Amino acid sequence: MGRVFFNTRKNTQSLTGAYQMLASDSGTTFFSNQAAGYIVLLPSISAGDALDGWNCRIVIETNVTSGNFQITEGAGDANVLVVQTNEQQNNAVPAALSAGCTNVLLASGVDVEGDSFDIVCSGSKMYINANVAADVAVTVT
Repeated sequence: MGRVFFNTRKNTQSLTGAYQMLASDSGTTFFSNQAAGYIVLLPSISAGDALDGWNCRIVIETNVTSGNFQITEGAGDANVLVVQTNEQQNNAVPAALSAGCTNVLLASGVDVEGDSFDIVCSGSKMYINANVAADVAVTVT
């Protein structure tokens, strides 16, 4: 008897402006499709919206030409984002950016199509791996 594969397509969604991520968004790949900067608010760990294993991926499909693309921790959370960046231009090894921050910014004008953010929750922290082409693309606050 042969194998039958169901649901082999990934769950995807296009982002065209500010978005509040939900617990049900876990496992989704989001494509950012707006040139003007906007904010994506992650689900709250403290409110129980993001549990151990919650994850998503954000891929830049349309370059940001004004403002910044921003990922912000969930409401009620305090410095739960841990960010590492893999910059493709000059750094041969990943550069750790933050052991605890509130916002991740992708600057306009230096992002490229295909830059991405892999986000996973441990239950107490949100770990973000930023895969970007330019060394100066990502900052944290």
